[in-house]
Amino acid sequence: MADAKRVLIVGAGTMGGNISRLLKAGRVPGAIVAGIADLDPTRGQSAATAVDVPYFDSLEAAIATVKPDIAYVATPDGAHRGPVEMLAAAGIAMLVEKPLATTNEDAEAMVAAVQKSGVYAEVNYSNRWNPPYVEAKRQVEAGEIGDVRSINVRLNNPISSPRDRLSWSGQTSSAWFLMSHCLDLAHWLSGRKAQTVYASGSKGVLSGLGIDTWDWIHAIVRYEGGGDGVFEAAWILPESWPGGVEFNFRVLGANGAIDVDTTFQNIAVYGKKHTHPGTLAWAPVRWSAFLSAMEGTGAARVSFEDGFEATKILVAIHRSLGSGAVEQVTL
Repeated sequence: MADAKRVLIVGAGTMGGNISRLLKAGRVPGAIVAGIADLDPTRGQSAATAVDVPYFDSLEAAIATVKPDIAYVATPDGAHRGPVEMLAAAGIAMLVEKPLATTNEDAEAMVAAVQKSGVYAEVNYSNRWNPPYVEAKRQVEAGEIGDVRSINVRLNNPISSPRDRLSWSGQTSSAWFLMSHCLDLAHWLSGRKAQTVYASGSKGVLSGLGIDTWDWIHAIVRYEGGGDGVFEAAWILPESWPGGVEFNFRVLGANGAIDVDTTFQNIAVYGKKHTHPGTLAWAPVRWSAFLSAMEGTGAARVSFEDGFEATKILVAIHRSLGSGAVEQVTL
């Protein structure tokens, strides 16, 4: 593909590795992986070798050598600002993994950097391309359930996720990592901005394993114009959980309701163990949509401003966890 967009992967962890393999396999027409940058040479070189591209321990060197058309920023949750500002200054379009940032200051700086440079940029809230949520959006816009009044969401992972699969889980939380998806979907489906939050949670199980983060977090979010959302994000489901995730989403409207459950992927296999192989594979569609929007032939779907909305709510949630009080969603 001589005219394919060259993609630089920034961060070779779980998501960076997954996307590099997706692109290498040719599952996104018009895009190829061209290089991987990561501060950890062992992880970065391993990921680069797996897809036969060069590895860089410096983003500056990667930009200068690869000269990418696009960068995919998949560094840890709180480490997006530096790469985004460098990429924006270099005029490189980017797709940044969610959440956009873990502070309002970082999110605001990234929005400003992208606006100043004029580069095309989106946040990877990929569930907006997950088929059941695409249909839920269509039904809401068609007026099938009337005005959205309440949203109730549960998105949880087995304990093996923060313990074994995420080396930096102690630097984030289940709210940043999981609930961020739910908050973005709620904003997307309802079109409303959050006003206040109240959150509670507990520590003990993960901290007992040396991972200083919340076992679970509950949040109640009040939205402008009335209506609220109740959100749960837990990282201590048992390892025996038959799928890698529990994801239940209910939208209650004035005249109806929508239930989405993507937990078990529409399939169960009873072999050596009870499994639910992934079937709702929407990442290639999400990437194709990004490429189309970047080229001006499709609509932008998750702007940095959208990403900032989720960050503001999450910042208030963590503030409420500390204060025990209702907190305003503000800068």
